[in-house]
Amino acid sequence: MRYFLLLTAPALLFGAPQPQHLPALSGPATSPAAPLAAPGAVLSNTTRQALLARTNLGRLWQPQPQAGPEDVLNGCFGYDGRRLEFVFTSVQADAKSSGRYLVVGKFRCYGDVTPFRGSIELQQVQRLPAEVKVYSENEESTAPTYCATGGFALQATSHHGLGGQFSGRIALDFQINRSQRAVLMENTTNPTTRNGGLLFDGAWREDAAGETVPTVWKQGLAVTRQVLSRFEVGSRDVEINPKYARVGWNNFWKNEEWWVGKQLAQR
Repeated sequence: MRYFLLLTAPALLFGAPQPQHLPALSGPATSPAAPLAAPGAVLSNTTRQALLARTNLGRLWQPQPQAGPEDVLNGCFGYDGRRLEFVFTSVQADAKSSGRYLVVGKFRCYGDVTPFRGSIELQQVQRLPAEVKVYSENEESTAPTYCATGGFALQATSHHGLGGQFSGRIALDFQINRSQRAVLMENTTNPTTRNGGLLFDGAWREDAAGETVPTVWKQGLAVTRQVLSRFEVGSRDVEINPKYARVGWNNFWKNEEWWVGKQLAQR
């Protein structure tokens, strides 16, 4: 199968350890891997549940109204950096489990658009210590910065495209503003989120017996700055490493809402 050919390529991107004990593949899995460990004090169960109950962290990975393609989560599939794009079209908090979200959306890889559904569960929240630097547009903000970590399992609901399941671990840096709304901190020195924002770090496999292919994706342009090498996006110039241009990154600025309506495979 063409997707497994990527496993013979040198490991160009994924220096971090891959998650272990992936969820089972029978339907949308709900038992994610153990959370990543972030620096700082871990909130107690009571404090964490209260924070998650009053704050909708799910909106941090769901496109905002009229944001368009800039809100797509961009990432990499396999060892050669093949472009992978995710959009969560629906994120619903599970009323029975604080920190668990039921999600629906679409992803695109190899030109194919595939719908999926699954769950994301935030299992742990830590308050980042002072030595973790946070760079915010609001330089006067004195609000504490938190890192939430947990797991995800996203099952394709169509055999079109990759099919199979993505599963692994999630981490995100955020603050709570005065309106009690969560704000994603996109630039920090937190190694758990690969320097800020939102991180999905895991693997894909076609079925329970299949081999895994590493995947990683982040918000907006972050993966091009924090994961890929020689991929510069400036105010006027875009420099794309040729090896990434060959695997789907050459049309990065194409204004296309590919997750809306029926899409045809581009072979």
